[in-house]
Amino acid sequence: MRAAALCLALLVPGIAQAETIAIPFAPPVDQRLTYQIEQHRPVEGKVSRFSATRDLRFEKAGEGYILHATLQAIDSDAPASGAEPYAAALTPLIGVEHHFHVDAAGQIVALDNMDAVWSAVQAGLAKMLAAFAPDTPRHRALLSVQALLSGLSPDGRLALLAGELRPLFLFAGGKVEDGAGRGVRTVAGAPLGRPVPVEGVLRVTAQSDKALDLDEQLAGNGINVGITYHLSRRTGLIEKQQRNLMLGTRAVSEKRELTPAQ
Repeated sequence: MRAAALCLALLVPGIAQAETIAIPFAPPVDQRLTYQIEQHRPVEGKVSRFSATRDLRFEKAGEGYILHATLQAIDSDAPASGAEPYAAALTPLIGVEHHFHVDAAGQIVALDNMDAVWSAVQAGLAKMLAAFAPDTPRHRALLSVQALLSGLSPDGRLALLAGELRPLFLFAGGKVEDGAGRGVRTVAGAPLGRPVPVEGVLRVTAQSDKALDLDEQLAGNGINVGITYHLSRRTGLIEKQQRNLMLGTRAVSEKRELTPAQ
């Protein structure tokens, strides 16, 4: 799942004067949370499902926080050409706890146990490679993942491991505009194609003292993206996100949901 590019959105001056709404960053401390991501996209002409479930917990650390994150499960009903790379990339991370350092502004700035996580990933890949014959799709997918990981810089490793969590903090510690909204410029396209520039408007569609609902509509170079957010005004975290991306006749839909652990 490559939704992380949307986290790089650059907000530009709004179309008209509007009320500015400040967003806090105060995540719940020492509370177990469940973060579920489900994506539907075409593989070999069939709309296929890809899902991942993570356990999260915030711990106060100085002026910021430690986010304890563990991938618990993945699943897919895609054909082998889609399911094998997905499993190869994520299976080594299952059960491996990450200790992300999040600053007071809601930015993931480091992975405090990077060496331990990276060693666990490499060991997991090696174990999986040994379990599959060299001529199998899973073995070839694992070799591709191994080659990708071996070429990453320290910053690249952090970007990869934090990529699926950064959307939670998209508005944390920032501001949004009521009324006419605010212009947005970013890139979009993955996983259907190469990311290209898109732009549009982010608007507040509903608000209460507990939450904001926002709608973002973006377009550019044959790509149309619609995203809705349900944002907590108490924590600053995105509790629900629905993204729909169209590239020509092909479509991707993705739902993210953050809930208290059961």
